[in-house]
Amino acid sequence: MNKIRLMVCSAAMMVLAAPGLIGGAVAEPAPGSNSSSGIIALNSLANPPVTLATASVADAKGIVVGAVQKIVMDGSGKPQTVDVALMGSGAVVAMDASKFNYDQGHNVLTAQLDAQQIAQQLRAPLS
Repeated sequence: MNKIRLMVCSAAMMVLAAPGLIGGAVAEPAPGSNSSSGIIALNSLANPPVTLATASVADAKGIVVGAVQKIVMDGSGKPQTVDVALMGSGAVVAMDASKFNYDQGHNVLTAQLDAQQIAQQLRAPLS
């Protein structure tokens, strides 16, 4: 039985298979992705994966400030707004999807705002 070994490289993930193979195959970027790192502008992601609904939310410094509460899609299936449940306060804020990048590999939304600016966003309407 042959084992598959995975190596993570900075440019792409390489899959090295059975001992008889020379080299490896480069994993393809996710459909709709314009980046080999798996990070994409959230509002450009058509038909996002279901895991987006459980993504963590980080500020511009990479500090986790909350979690996705709800995603509202536009007519073409792209994220339009994101309701973020803020850690520690119980508040939920509504933010435009254009203010986020999505790291598909780590399931993290990173805002282009710092934690204080995120906390000052309009409160999400009760659903």
